[in-house]
Amino acid sequence: MISKALSETLGLAVKEAKKRRHEYVGTEHLLYAIMQDNTGTDIIENCGGNIENLSRSLENFFRMRVETVPEGVKYVLQQTTGFQRVIQRAFNQARSSEKQEVEVGDILAAIFDEKDSYAEYFLSLEGVSRLDVLNYISHDISKIGAQESPGGFSKTEKTERKKKPDFLESFTIDLIKMAAGGKLDPLIGRDLEIERTLQVLCRRRKNNPVFVGDPGVGKTALAEGLAQKILKGDVPDALKDVRIFSLDMGSVLAGTKFRGDFEQRMKGVIS
Repeated sequence: MISKALSETLGLAVKEAKKRRHEYVGTEHLLYAIMQDNTGTDIIENCGGNIENLSRSLENFFRMRVETVPEGVKYVLQQTTGFQRVIQRAFNQARSSEKQEVEVGDILAAIFDEKDSYAEYFLSLEGVSRLDVLNYISHDISKIGAQESPGGFSKTEKTERKKKPDFLESFTIDLIKMAAGGKLDPLIGRDLEIERTLQVLCRRRKNNPVFVGDPGVGKTALAEGLAQKILKGDVPDALKDVRIFSLDMGSVLAGTKFRGDFEQRMKGVIS
C-alpha cells in the first residue's frame, strides 16, 4: 500500500513531466517530485545533500538532455523502465521490512540501484548514499553536522529542531541509567564474581572480563549487578565514572541486508 505522501509525490512527478511536455516520466522526475515534499527534503538534507544544488542539476538536465514534444502534438505520457524498477524495488524493500506502507524514503533508497540514471548520479555528487538514506529512515541517524550541512547552507528549521541521534542511543541500553531508574533486580549471592570482575577491570592490561555459562545461569545479572555497584559508588575510583552499555544485537542486525551495513553500525557504536 502506498502512503498518502508518496501518492502525491508520484502524481507530482507525472504532472511535472506533462507540464514540461516530456514524452517519458523517469527517475529524474521522481527525484524532482521528492524534493518538493517536506519529508523528502528532510531525508536528503540529513543525508548530506543540498537541495539547491540538486534542483539546479535537475533543471539543467531537463533543459539540455530531455527532448520535449512540440506544442499541439498529442501524445501519451509513458513510464521509463527505470521508473518502473524503482517503484518495484521500493515495494520489495517495504515488504521485506514488514512495513504497512511504501513511503517516500523507500523510493529515494530505491533510486540508488539505478546506477545509469542521472538521479542517482546527482545524489552521489552530493555525497548521499543508499546507506545514509536507510540509516536515516530506519534509525533516524543523521549524517550532517550540528551547525551546517556539507554544502555550506544552513539547515532547515525542521532539521534544526530535530535532535541528532547517535549509534549508542539507537543500538544500546544504558545499564547505569536503568539502575538509576530502579529497573534492575538486585544481585544476590554473587559477591565473589563481582569482586573478581572489578579486579579484572582495574588491570592495566588484559582488562576485559568475559562471563561464560549456559543460558539462565546469570551472566546478564552479573553485568546488571555491576552497574548497580557503579551507581552506588561502591567500586574503585578508576571505575566510578564508568558507564555500561548493553548492545542490542537484534537492532544492529535489523535491516542489514546490504554489504557494509552491519560493519558501519558496529564502528559507530565502538567510536
